[in-house]
Amino acid sequence: MDKLGYKVVVFDLDGTLIDSLPDLTAALNRSLARHLAGPIERSDVAPMVGDGAKILLQKGYAACGMVPSADDEATFLADYEAHVTDLTESYAGIPQALVALTEAGYRLGLCTNKPEVSARKVLAALDLDQFFSVVIGGDATPYRKPDPRHLAAVLEAMDVGKLSAVMVGDHANDMATAAGLGVKAIFVTWGYGRQANAVNRVDDPQALPFAVARVFEQDI
Repeated sequence: MDKLGYKVVVFDLDGTLIDSLPDLTAALNRSLARHLAGPIERSDVAPMVGDGAKILLQKGYAACGMVPSADDEATFLADYEAHVTDLTESYAGIPQALVALTEAGYRLGLCTNKPEVSARKVLAALDLDQFFSVVIGGDATPYRKPDPRHLAAVLEAMDVGKLSAVMVGDHANDMATAAGLGVKAIFVTWGYGRQANAVNRVDDPQALPFAVARVFEQDI
């Protein structure tokens, strides 16, 4: 633990706290429809999620043999932000897990590749914003996951060291980000990513508070 005496849990957003796949898929298909292409099924969009909205668009267009223009990117981002809360929901058990972690004395931060305006908008719509003292989006720094400097920006804003933090995410990018900074991590299996080699794994949001406590106990 660092000199300030508290520990933090830094969460990924999409696929970890929220199921945003329906809105991401719908926005991608609206963009493709402008070129009379698509649609792409949700199950095919899921592996494209995790590197940010622009990369998702590029992957979606590539699947249809196209490359998005700057106008396509701008239109897609504006359209997605306008509809970011239409179909998106928090995963069952997540609000309760965040309450339990907060009541246990942990401070919570968010490290996402999602544009920060969109991230804050969906957190507020789902009443999750109350739990997070720091939110760093993919456009808030020059770096994005898996660059560990993106996570470092969150820890700096929370004024804690890496030994006082745990990263929670559903994607290999989250695990690589944590590893690159020397931060322990917990992989959640209900999201969009696959991480067979994760040391700490959780299959149910209800188990998150116990998993976090167990990870920190490893340092005792």
